[in-house]
Amino acid sequence: MRKLKTISCVILATTLAGCAATPRTYDQDQSRALNLARAGGIYDQDLRDSPDGTASYRRSLVGRALDITRLATSLDAPLRHLSGVQTLAFNATDIMSTPDKPSARPSLIGWMPKSVASDENQAYEKYVEAVDTAIEAVAGDMSLAASKLNDVKVPEIDGRPLVLWSIESEYYGCDAGECIIAYNIRQPYEWKTPAFVHGGELESYNIPANHPEKYSRFIFRQSGDTADFPMDEFYRAISEELPPWMVMYFPPNTVFQEGSAISYPVIYEQGNQLMFKDPDA
Repeated sequence: MRKLKTISCVILATTLAGCAATPRTYDQDQSRALNLARAGGIYDQDLRDSPDGTASYRRSLVGRALDITRLATSLDAPLRHLSGVQTLAFNATDIMSTPDKPSARPSLIGWMPKSVASDENQAYEKYVEAVDTAIEAVAGDMSLAASKLNDVKVPEIDGRPLVLWSIESEYYGCDAGECIIAYNIRQPYEWKTPAFVHGGELESYNIPANHPEKYSRFIFRQSGDTADFPMDEFYRAISEELPPWMVMYFPPNTVFQEGSAISYPVIYEQGNQLMFKDPDA
């Protein structure tokens, strides 16, 4: 028995090493959403395809980190060190939460072509620039007043700061300090890009979702008891403005669509909401 266990461990280690050396190939038996998720480091088997995409998570998602309604009501504690008389209904603990499995947390995934940046540090700056540019473009299209909060003391993830934007819109119920975008980019590293990633090159600077704490994320939060902001529309628009080699993953109950939480996991790619739907169903 011990010998068999040792052999299994060796096989597993060899498999993981092989994954590190070569890009993932497309599995025709899986949805595009699941192919992207697996390639981006969302490896755990709680996430899967289902016949219609609405039963694509193996276990019930409960708890503070995955209940958007309860999260929204937790944003009453302002982040300190804001300048002047600004106040912001934002709880860093919410955004910094790290559920135990990649499929249980919102993640920003990317394969920046190596030709875009000269090294990993420049790749980080290019990632930030890409996200900020997307926010500014979508804010303009949706008539949102968006302000990047540069004067806020924020936590760091993998040595890189959390980035905050304040969103104001009377139409969507976002008064001053009530709506926030929080995102971070983990330190990119050299990797291989799957051929099915749009706009990619074989060599890339990757930001995957597999690390327990050092993963990138993009999250919109609205304080109060309402869900007036069109979060799904916003995420679609952001993904359309991002480079094609970047995608966003969200677990069940973390995105609002027409006032209700989406009960299944989704990936946003190039303006589309991809479901984890069995391609043979």
